[in-house]
Parts: sequence; structure tokens; C-alpha cells
Amino acid sequence: MSFLETFDSVTDPAARMALFFNALQADWRSLFAELRETRPVLDLPVMTVVTRWADVVDLLSRNETFRVTYAPHMDPSVGPFMLGRDGAVQNWQDKSAMRTLLRWDDLPAIRATAGEVASDALRAATQGTGGEFDVVATVSRLVPLKIVQRCFGFPGPDDATMLAWSRATQADMFHNLTNDPVLLQSNIAAGQAMQAWVASFVDARQPWTEASGEDTVSRLLRLTGLGLSGLDRQGVISNVCGLLVGAIETASQAIVNATEQILLNPVQADLATKAAQTGDDAALDAIVWEALRFSPMTTLVLRVAAAAAVIAPGSNHQVTVPAGRAVAAGIGSAMFDPAVFPAPDDFQTRPRNLYLHVGFGAHICLGQYVAYEIIPETVRQILLVPGLHLLPQGGSNVDNAGGPFAESFKLGFGVP
Repeated sequence: MSFLETFDSVTDPAARMALFFNALQADWRSLFAELRETRPVLDLPVMTVVTRWADVVDLLSRNETFRVTYAPHMDPSVGPFMLGRDGAVQNWQDKSAMRTLLRWDDLPAIRATAGEVASDALRAATQGTGGEFDVVATVSRLVPLKIVQRCFGFPGPDDATMLAWSRATQADMFHNLTNDPVLLQSNIAAGQAMQAWVASFVDARQPWTEASGEDTVSRLLRLTGLGLSGLDRQGVISNVCGLLVGAIETASQAIVNATEQILLNPVQADLATKAAQTGDDAALDAIVWEALRFSPMTTLVLRVAAAAAVIAPGSNHQVTVPAGRAVAAGIGSAMFDPAVFPAPDDFQTRPRNLYLHVGFGAHICLGQYVAYEIIPETVRQILLVPGLHLLPQGGSNVDNAGGPFAESFKLGFGVP
């Protein structure tokens, strides 16, 4: 019996939700393939799920109609933050300022830093003739952390504290679909501690017009000190916090998932390893982003209808949802839509702009071009480990420890 046959035979709302999420966890690609073909817009008891590329992109493009849900989780944590605002001056102003400060010509140095950090950490972890190492514990969190510290200019009190801040804020802001109060309180505590540290850090650098350095934070302080950023002191603090919040766990997950998918495909593993060894970044990067399509950081992105709105307008499956309705954009599903991804089950490199890994529309990731450098570069350094291989009997299965993030991903090196 297909998912929809079973779903339609069940009337209890809780049972319907459980059925959907169980199917999502068990085999999300098969679930979404059935929905795209038979019911592209699925009404669940607490949300509406959108599965086709055109409808997902349309939904994410209408950010003032389908709004983000982050503000109640962000504001009490890191303060009023642009990502929690739609169609507001703060979003337009703050994002413009931060994009100006994350300069295009910084990207080569950012990639070089990622490569250096990853190479050093992997060399230390793989000393000897053979054994195993954990990607998460060794590099996938460390590399984006060091980018935040060295390139963004947010050093923090110590590595462990910054990783704890990152994990607590990410878990609630982006993964707390059930509004678990424990996750919310952990996020608030972490964000407020981060705000206190950042406040002390930036206040100690007054006058801001004289802040030295070519990292993102130093530039932000100088621009604000000159009255040109449009930010006040709280705005500076919140945006510095935001540099950490969005950087570590998402990048770590992408590094883990892409590496796993490459190694599970012997043909692609051989191509990727050769590209890594010859320094063919274009070829390697294309493989990394395609690999991530088979195991994305998330398959659903949540929005809420600000007013009654039509999903998939003009199609034969259009649906009108009321104000306040939660809508889940199936970005994982959209990246397997054959209308845009021909032969979607085949691993083939495709134009980078088709992927939804860094979002789409007004809320596309602020650090998308930084991610385009540090994720494949870290994967490259992993592939350069001599004798890299998957461990037998499921020893290299990614372990999320029941949570939203990869907590362990072990690989072998040397002679299997």
C-alpha cells in the first residue's frame, strides 16, 4: 500500500502526522516522489507540505506572504535580528550592510584558511599507518569555527563555549518544530551569554572609527563608528552573534553528508579524489554539491502564511491556505523534481544555481559564498587522507544521536 493510500485511510490527526514523519525519516526520497507525482501539495493536520520545484521556489520568493518563523526564537536570544524579519527596514538595511562587509575578494583567503585548518587537524588525527578518525570531532565543526574566529573576527572566549553557543541556538532557532520549551530556554541562555561577551568585546574596541583589522567585525565597527552602517550598538551585537549562529552546525552537516555520499559512490569517489589531488576545485565542488543533493542538511523549510494565500497558483493542484497556516517548503523534494533535475536519481554534476542548499529568495544564506568555499575545501582535505575508506559493517554510518546534527562520522585510513 502506498503512503497516500495509507494516509487517506487514517482520520486521526495525530496518526496522520506520525505517518508522515515516519515515512520522511524512513525514505524521504520515495515519499516525496509519490507526493510530487500524485499530490504535490499535501495538507497535514498542522502544516501544508509543498513538493514540486516550481511551487517551492514560488513560495520562497513570496517572503512577505509566506514569512519566516524565527523571531520568537531569535529575539530573546541574540536580540532583534534581520533573519526574523520579512518586508522590514531592518532586514533590508542590516543584510545590505553585512553583505558589504563579507567581501568577495576575501574568498580565496577564506578557502586557504579552511584548507590549512583541515589539513593540520587531519594530519594530527591520522598519524600512524592505519586506523580511524571522526570527521565531526576532527574537522567538520572546527573548520567553520576557525573561519568565524579568524576571518569574521569573532574570537569568542574559547572553542568549547562557542561550539556550545552555536549548537544551542541552531537547535532551537531552526530545528525546534514542536516548540520544545527546553530547547528554547537553552537557546535563550546561550544567546544572552553570547550577547554579553560580544558587548564587552566591541565596547573595548571604542572608538570604533579606529578599529583595526580587515576581518568582518572590524569593518563593521569602523562602518558603524562613521555612522554609515545604519546599526546602533544593539544592532552591532546582534549581527556579530549572527555570524556564529548560522555558520557552524549547517556547514558541519554539509561536510559530513557530502563526504558520506561521495564515498558511498565508488565512481564519484574516484573522480572526487583525483580532483582533490590535482587541485581541480571546479570539478570537486560540482561533485560536492551534487552529493549533498542526495543527503541535504534539511528536506523541509518552514514558513507561515501572513494572510490567506494561494499555493501553486494557476496549477491544477493549487491550494488556498488561511492566515497563520504553517507551510513546509520541500527543498529536498524540489531538488529531485525531474522537471528541473533530469534523471534525478542519477548522480551527475549540475549548475550550482539549481540547488537549494543555501536557501532561495530573500532569505538565502548571508554566507552562501563563504559556504561555497569552506565546505568543498574541507571535503577535499578529507579525501586527501591516505587510504581513506568507509569502515565495514556500518561503522561509518552518520550518527545524529537522536538530534538534528551529525554528532559522529567515523572513517578509516591507511590499509583497510
